[in-house]
Amino acid sequence: MENQLLVRKIENGTVIDHIPAWRSEMVLRLLDVEEIRTRTDISLVSLNNVPSRKYGRKDIIKVNNYYLEEGEADLVCLVYPTATINYIEDWESRKYRPKTPERIFGRIRCPEVGCITNSPREPILTRFRVLPEFKVLQCEYCDSLLDFENMPEYVKDK
Repeated sequence: MENQLLVRKIENGTVIDHIPAWRSEMVLRLLDVEEIRTRTDISLVSLNNVPSRKYGRKDIIKVNNYYLEEGEADLVCLVYPTATINYIEDWESRKYRPKTPERIFGRIRCPEVGCITNSPREPILTRFRVLPEFKVLQCEYCDSLLDFENMPEYVKDK
């Protein structure tokens, strides 16, 4: 029983593996998967709190017939550094090597309550500069800093 797959392999698509346990829903919010969920040719499976030899427990997301854009993959790996992205083509897996994005638009809330992007009257998209040498994001409107390790708390609700 232990050697059986929980979900079958996919022929083509994307697998996001090594997501911290119970965080797959946050990754899906980060990616804004509404388009994926409405298309009939794409299927999405999320596994929560499964055993991992490396991390103890983890989440996995498999998206059949859909490839994450590189910018989305980079964002997932920035917010969850343990996550890995695998592109599957004809049953063969190719590991994606993430790059640190220079900027993030609209996916993360600013931690500063008084920032213009948090105003209910101003529909302004958030803009952050990524400062990898300091492991922080900097809001382009109010200059607030957000540590990489705290980013998951500020993923925007859709």
